Amino acid sequence: MIELKDITKRFADGQRALTVLDSLSLHVDEGEFIAITGESGAGKTTLLNILGTLLPADEGQYSIRGEKVEVSDETGVERLCHLRNKEIGFVYQDHRLLPQFTVLQNILLPTLATKTTSTEEEQQRALSLLEFTGILPLKDSPVTQLSGGEQTRVAICRALINQPAILLADEPTGQLDVANTQTIATLFQQVNTQFHTTIIMATHSAEMSKVAKKTYLLKEGKLRVKN
Repeated sequence: MIELKDITKRFADGQRALTVLDSLSLHVDEGEFIAITGESGAGKTTLLNILGTLLPADEGQYSIRGEKVEVSDETGVERLCHLRNKEIGFVYQDHRLLPQFTVLQNILLPTLATKTTSTEEEQQRALSLLEFTGILPLKDSPVTQLSGGEQTRVAICRALINQPAILLADEPTGQLDVANTQTIATLFQQVNTQFHTTIIMATHSAEMSKVAKKTYLLKEGKLRVKN
């Protein structure tokens, strides 16, 4: 499904370049669920941004299903936009929900990338996801009235609305208490097993790492298998 080979990413740090990812390689099979751990500043978010095509690597190669991911011309940009919208779902620590919209409207937003109205099938899928995550009664509620755990579940529904093959999650439970973290951990496990979604998740949470099938440690710019 995913192949990273010798990925290097540097950022300017004053007059020198700080290497965050150093010839990093990763192979992820279809349907796999992996967790990436590491100290703050280790580069977990940078790695997810590269996987999500939001940030280009300085060196190395990124492939999805054997096809190289790169932006070389206008056609390449359009292809990446389509890939990002249809094949990759994102769950962020800060949720990034739009406060002026309801729960259901937030979930349907990714379906409006190329049109002005969601289809009936997409609306039904959104309702099914709300039921799957246990928040169907909140569908018409303003997202500003939800708890942190409820907002996380809305973000998961939004990430899954276009039925992506890949789900990327950046500290999805970073702001939640233990009980909500356990709930979200179980939900991610169900998404992986029931929808066969490939999941790559950056997390500090031992509870979240425990439900992943494989855990990596990101340290000094490289990944090491933990289990």
